[in-house]
Amino acid sequence: MSALISEIWSGLRDAGLPEVMLFLPDGTASRCHWDDTAIVGGIRVALLGDQERRIVRIIPVDGCTGIGIASPKGTDPMGYRSVIKEKLEAQLGANLTLPDPNPGD
Repeated sequence: MSALISEIWSGLRDAGLPEVMLFLPDGTASRCHWDDTAIVGGIRVALLGDQERRIVRIIPVDGCTGIGIASPKGTDPMGYRSVIKEKLEAQLGANLTLPDPNPGD
């Protein structure tokens, strides 16, 4: 269970979605590409540029509280879900069910 975020991200990468938003333990979020990660001491870490502090933050991926995929600029996130779903279904070879965005209508 401790490698959950890494496993999800690995599946997203395999489905052609290597860039994600990582929700960090401090309550912030940061965009990161799979290629901007490394294995340090057996732990996958994200290398995140922090412009404000002028540092590279090294964050254990599995210490993140969540993961997401940012929709392209000008694209409605609700509509972009179907693009993500199609990519995952193609990779997994299974049908995924999305929650109804308007339950009770």
